[in-house]
Amino acid sequence: MLSVFVVAALFSAAKLSSPPLSTFNEPPPADAPECPRSVGLCIERIVTRVLDGDTLDVEGGLRIRLVLVDAPELSESGGPEARDYLTDLCLGSLALIDEDDFQIGDDPYGRVLAVAYCGDTNANAAMISTARADTYYVYCSDSEFGSLSWTGCSSPPPPPADCDTAYPDLCIPPPPPDLDCGDIPDRNFRVLSPDPHRFDGDGDGIGCEGP
Repeated sequence: MLSVFVVAALFSAAKLSSPPLSTFNEPPPADAPECPRSVGLCIERIVTRVLDGDTLDVEGGLRIRLVLVDAPELSESGGPEARDYLTDLCLGSLALIDEDDFQIGDDPYGRVLAVAYCGDTNANAAMISTARADTYYVYCSDSEFGSLSWTGCSSPPPPPADCDTAYPDLCIPPPPPDLDCGDIPDRNFRVLSPDPHRFDGDGDGIGCEGP
């Protein structure tokens, strides 16, 4: 009879020391955001403002420049439409920001060059695929994303219109008329000789320097 009580006591003690079944049924903690590489920022933030078709702000005071996306300026044809589309896509949503590992700190305005996933949508790809923005071809070889199909980098860029070769990264027509920096929206761009518009006043190879 004593052995029966001993066995019963040991069985009860084993049950008390075992963790409840619910411990094993609890879901694992959510994974942190993952990006293809991990050198640059890989964060999730709420989009708080959309400035134009390729620039937005997120929580924490970060300004994001959609890498490889060249949307028209707000003053240009299609500019407001591009901004409104990006606004509908991203504003107020939780966005995964995947910084371009090959261009960390390269933006002259201090913006983070990145791909923004607003919800389940790659905002960079959406801007290009809907023709609300062009591929920023000049940076294709500089970007970690340049080999991806959504960028359009694998396709040849469209032939330039009436563009002066002195400004290889932009399409600025030769004079006449003679343009000043106040006549164009672009800043800090490469200038080659002979610089017919005289955008590079100090001869350092950079035109219309400044914010």
